[in-house]
Amino acid sequence: MRERTRTCWRLILQTCISMSMGLAAFGTSAEPARAEIREARLSAETIAARQHYFGLNNVDPKTGAVRSDRVILSWTGVSGFAAAFNGKVVLMDAYVARDGGVLIQGNPLGIWPSIKYIGSTPEEMAALKPELVLLGHTHFDHAGDLPAVIRANPGLIVAGAAEHCTDIKNTVTDVPFTCISMFPANAPNGSLTPLYNGIIPGVEFTAIKQPHSSAPPDPSVDRPFGWNLPNCSADTDYPVGPNEPLAWGAPNTGPPSGAISVMWQIRIGNFAIAWQDTAGYIDQSVISSFASLPKTDVRLASVVVAGRNALALNNAILKPKLFLPLHHDACGYLIKKDLEDFIASLPDGVRPTMQFMADPSDYLKPIAFDPHARIWRE
Repeated sequence: MRERTRTCWRLILQTCISMSMGLAAFGTSAEPARAEIREARLSAETIAARQHYFGLNNVDPKTGAVRSDRVILSWTGVSGFAAAFNGKVVLMDAYVARDGGVLIQGNPLGIWPSIKYIGSTPEEMAALKPELVLLGHTHFDHAGDLPAVIRANPGLIVAGAAEHCTDIKNTVTDVPFTCISMFPANAPNGSLTPLYNGIIPGVEFTAIKQPHSSAPPDPSVDRPFGWNLPNCSADTDYPVGPNEPLAWGAPNTGPPSGAISVMWQIRIGNFAIAWQDTAGYIDQSVISSFASLPKTDVRLASVVVAGRNALALNNAILKPKLFLPLHHDACGYLIKKDLEDFIASLPDGVRPTMQFMADPSDYLKPIAFDPHARIWRE
């Protein structure tokens, strides 16, 4: 009976989530809630960008308003998303993935193809006109387009650690913007701070400082996912062009605050998303902070920067119903079977349903959740 019940819940989750260029939603009609659209008309550029990222059926073609009765996520590569909460656009990191000529310890990165592999540009991301940018951390492959987004949107609000704010304020000095320090400089891991209410009406945000990554104690038995993948054709199918824009901090890994990492929990009513753009081994201070949060329904998290035990521990503490793996980068579909087998091996009670994010087919494909659906209350 227990196995049958668990199987039923997985089937419900799997049938409730879908990805498409149009609507991806929890069992409702494809028409936006027109009566809820109150936003002033936006530029044709912004309307087109929002339709590209969020889907034609989720964006009013006249005003550019995004439907407010869904949480909508659109994957921009690595661990980043353009999102809409209560109809307001929020960037979770700010980067359109590409090779970009970045060097790691003096060597070319060499794992990413052209920006055309994702199908967007920093200019199109900036044209979304976000009201808020949440920073997970500021390595180039997560916040590499943040300066461009800020310069195109004077007055933008950014939220991250104090060190993140210092670096971006030192970089962008030509337009006004606000950077909210969720923790003071050198705050310990496990520090927990809610973002003040009202920044996005009806949406609550909580930030927890967590480790960026750490090497597994024994890589032979606790190896990370996604490293030493076989070659695939992404780099030859999409060769890097000579004029592709460099990321913030290139050709190095990013600004000094790069490895300072924040986990965000985002809540609307009974629905909660935990987003970890990187996810290392968590110690007791972080475990206690995670455990103090309201329950998590959907976990969006990196699977490549630490070992399998780190992935299992984070899932065990947060206990999501649905898990979307991130940061497996170009040709990440090659880890799908290995990751599925690992998730299936987790013990009963801490084994989420997994919705694999496959590149390149799932980039910029809206995933929509009904935050008021009954499934999140049970």
